[in-house]
Amino acid sequence: MHILNHFFIPFALILIGFAIYFSEPETAVTRLSFAVLLAAFALNVLINRNTYRFMRWIRALRVGLVWLNLLTAAVLFYLLGGYWAPMWLLFTMPSAAGAMFMGRAGAGLTAAAAAALMMAIYLFRGARFALIADPGITTYAEALRQVLATGQVWGQAAIHALFIVVFALFVQAMSEMVVKMRDSMR
Repeated sequence: MHILNHFFIPFALILIGFAIYFSEPETAVTRLSFAVLLAAFALNVLINRNTYRFMRWIRALRVGLVWLNLLTAAVLFYLLGGYWAPMWLLFTMPSAAGAMFMGRAGAGLTAAAAAALMMAIYLFRGARFALIADPGITTYAEALRQVLATGQVWGQAAIHALFIVVFALFVQAMSEMVVKMRDSMR
């Protein structure tokens, strides 16, 4: 799982940096984003350094780290997704990292959960914006209906969600193939 710290954290830093540089979110959002990323990094390092102490629970620790990083991606996406559209790419990293040690079903379910979480955040943020922007909308149900009526936006979001799942399944298949090749050379 060191791979998450080698790729996810630098990638997240670059995304956050670009979001801040090019869109200038509020100071509180910027600080909270960096704090969330730093906390996730520290927890990942702590768990990775002590992995061999907990060898019995290594599989559970790995799965826990994938979900922790998925939640980190969700928080960062919620905070900065409105400022920088490519923030959705954060959802690809934990799913792909988990796919390296999970079976096909586990990788698919994790990626589907990541995609669903991303879509739910899109929906929540869109409805919240609709309530604020349009004084004629008085209920959350009306706001949800208005958000769901924007077909092109949901088409793009669905492609993002599909990519998350397909990419994770691709990584899982490649990992499985590498293990089979390694085992066949013995």
